[in-house]
Amino acid sequence: MYIQLISVHGLIRGSQIEMGRDADTGGQVRYVLELAKTLATFDEVEQVDLFTRQIRDKRVSADYSEEIEELGPKCRLVRLSCGGGTYHRKEKLWPYLDEYVDAMIKFTREAGKTPSLVHGHYADAGYVAREVAGAFGVPFVFTGHSLGRDKLAYLLDEGWTMEKANQEFNIERRIESEEDCLSSADLVVVSTQHERDHQYARYENWQNVNYQVVPPGIELERFFPYYEYDLSYDQVPDRFKQARVRMSHELSRFHFHQDRPLLLALCRPDKRKNIGALIKAYGEDKELQALANLAVFAGIRKDIEALGDSEQAVLTDILLMMDRYDLYGHMAVPKRHDSETEVPELYRIAAASGGVFVNAAFVEPFGLTFLESSATGLPFVGTHNGGPQDIVKNCESGILVNVEDYEEIGAALKKLLTSRDDWETCSTNGINKVREHYTWEAHCNRYIESITDVIGTVEPPYVQTVPRGEPHGKRLSSLSGLLITDIDNTLIGDEESLESLKQVFEENKETLGFGVATGRYLESAVEALHDNGIDRIDTIISSVGTEIYYGMGDFPDKGWASNLRAKWRPDRIREALSNLSFLYLQKDEMTQREFKISYDLDSDITPEEALPLVHHELTRAKANYNLVFSHGTYVDILPSRASKGKAIRYLSTKWKIPMEKVVTAGDSGNDRDMLVGKTAGIVVANRDPELDGLKRTSGRIYFAENGYAGGILEGLKHYGFIKEGVHEEVSA
Repeated sequence: MYIQLISVHGLIRGSQIEMGRDADTGGQVRYVLELAKTLATFDEVEQVDLFTRQIRDKRVSADYSEEIEELGPKCRLVRLSCGGGTYHRKEKLWPYLDEYVDAMIKFTREAGKTPSLVHGHYADAGYVAREVAGAFGVPFVFTGHSLGRDKLAYLLDEGWTMEKANQEFNIERRIESEEDCLSSADLVVVSTQHERDHQYARYENWQNVNYQVVPPGIELERFFPYYEYDLSYDQVPDRFKQARVRMSHELSRFHFHQDRPLLLALCRPDKRKNIGALIKAYGEDKELQALANLAVFAGIRKDIEALGDSEQAVLTDILLMMDRYDLYGHMAVPKRHDSETEVPELYRIAAASGGVFVNAAFVEPFGLTFLESSATGLPFVGTHNGGPQDIVKNCESGILVNVEDYEEIGAALKKLLTSRDDWETCSTNGINKVREHYTWEAHCNRYIESITDVIGTVEPPYVQTVPRGEPHGKRLSSLSGLLITDIDNTLIGDEESLESLKQVFEENKETLGFGVATGRYLESAVEALHDNGIDRIDTIISSVGTEIYYGMGDFPDKGWASNLRAKWRPDRIREALSNLSFLYLQKDEMTQREFKISYDLDSDITPEEALPLVHHELTRAKANYNLVFSHGTYVDILPSRASKGKAIRYLSTKWKIPMEKVVTAGDSGNDRDMLVGKTAGIVVANRDPELDGLKRTSGRIYFAENGYAGGILEGLKHYGFIKEGVHEEVSA
């Protein structure tokens, strides 16, 4: 198996993971790294690639700019550009995901290996995985990690408006992607039954989904039991001994009574983590303060003011509550910890003191920190809402409470702190039962069993309607040549020669691809093809190169649309040209597209007089545009990045089809830029005079003696794409 995993957001690297650095660098980062590395150890797996975004930003480590990072044998981290080099929070990435899809397809094509499956983690990566899996016709696997409908419900309860939720979190876009993922995934991997039965049940498409409950594992070589219980100090690796010294020093700065048990909280500075309820439970209970110290590790920071608004607000509230309850000498709020050695050691420090781990988050989809604390022998108190229900059922290593009731939190903590028998039972259960139920080897065994059931046995529903019965990615990747032709007066216009051309394509369909590039909008192009007996095609470039589709318009190339959207200001263009009396917007609304504004030129003015005036107005308006004039009357204004030729170059790059292996054919001015350059250009005999100038240009342009499809056949023979003597009667 060649497995592609995708986790677009967050800061991901193979070591020194910055867990808790911000809201995007949480447990998902650790999960996908361990999943990738452990899967790669299985004999059934040939290669695992974990895809994330490449970041070139002075605010973060240069490690995140490295394109390829080896994680181990058969396993690597692949970073591709997504929205430029600047580090954006995940909610800002949605406009760039189609570009990421293209980058991932290109990377896969250049690697020369088709994935066995594509697995997206979180809604953004789910979107990417769905598109990539559809392109290559392989199973699509999805894991949500956290879900948008849960977050939206929380935000609305907090008094947010839908408008604010969309502005800040792009929440409807996220939920839409999650719905699409559920409707098309071949497999949805969840961590707990609660996640499946309650969290996904909020979605319209949650039923008839192939769910597999596969609890994640933990790294037992890091989360081993606290020393006094199982290991002698001499057996502990030096890196953990050093981490204990650092963390003990960090805690001592807050003038604790060192002989007291430690209540430990570890989480991101996120309001949903409900840290305030824990501090209130502790601050309003003098008995609890006398029993134990409290340490809240809320992310990593140098300066609170340098963090985002939401993180600033959470940390400021923590400090204000610490002051309100006068918890100096009782409570610590350290600024840093690393996830590799210091987090496991913090659990062991707390366990050795007879303390308790606390996670008061409103909901935990799984609750990995509960497993980590349990594995070290540290009992926990946490939310009864979500995945921790499964952990308590399997491990019996903690107490679940209603975290919105601070008195209930305090009572559970005191129960474990004052009853040594209860504490010892939870501690021993955690150490033993985590090793029974939650290891990465067990997780990956279940995972491989689940994906084996879908690889090679399920035709992904997302690609069932692809023409020729093949996903367009596999099809385009296998071609040795590709013809892109204009429709009107080039492909069609002579029935006899068209029938001959169709026969040639049927005979050469395994190696020669077939597409059209037309000024027609998609629906009109498809209608023209159907009317002429063409119902199978590889790609349609429509609306003068502003839209690309695969098959008979089945799948739009969203990466191309994303590429055109930058700096495109159609309102500015319409306003600039509104005062030119010789231009008329074409009345057929279908001709006006997202990336094309189409005009008719008044017959009372010559193109030589009109076009300079059009350019002048657009330049004065600082419009970013490309003007295409054709058939002596049509004026199309497109984004500067759009044209038939640029669309063809985009396809060539994306699908790794050399431009020299692309044949283009046309008859009019809007075909000009796809005929020049490195392609094998064919100008049919029934051309418009506006193409005569191409005879004086350099490049590979063949002027056929035959018109329409007969000219295409003639050109294909000229360039050697089909053999001489094929259908000689056409050119006789």
